[in-house]
Amino acid sequence: MSNTVRFDDAESVRLSNVTVETRPPDGLEFRVEGTLRATETLLGEFAGTTLNPVRVTVPDGDADSVALDLTGPATLRLETVDVGVATPDGDDIAAGLDAHRSSADEDREPIEPPPDVLSFTVEGEIRDVPSETFAALPAAVSSLESITFAVEDSVRSDGGRADDVVLECTLLGYGIVVRRDGSIVVGSAERPGNIDLL
Repeated sequence: MSNTVRFDDAESVRLSNVTVETRPPDGLEFRVEGTLRATETLLGEFAGTTLNPVRVTVPDGDADSVALDLTGPATLRLETVDVGVATPDGDDIAAGLDAHRSSADEDREPIEPPPDVLSFTVEGEIRDVPSETFAALPAAVSSLESITFAVEDSVRSDGGRADDVVLECTLLGYGIVVRRDGSIVVGSAERPGNIDLL
């Protein structure tokens, strides 16, 4: 199973600043800033799985997009991942107020708690891009169009060293681990600490 996040119409991920620079003969460096709106429903879909990045697509102006296959020989390597609490916008504040209002009317629909709005910055590089794919990249890559993850059942890590982990946190009761190769391990809500990092 795979899941593709298209940044131009994604509901939960918004990119605010993207910098991509080509590094001849076969690499790209990137820095991506944005926000993530994470709900328990969204995280529940991926509980007990590992999301492995398999393709990154960059736009090429009016021409077709260029897809970078990360299943080999090209590889993704994350340098840093920073996550913080984003300043809520008006919709987030209104949703929070609605959730705390008294429900005197029994016919009223239950309101899902507002999502956690997180800001993130991700820096990294893609190495060993095949020459024909690298040649197809636009002269100035200005953004990212989408990223595709292979979703695999797994509640344990791949056995990598602890220094392969660039981010480890708990979000809405789910254990989240981001590894240097871009894979994301989502633990279950019942046992968020069940991810073996060593």
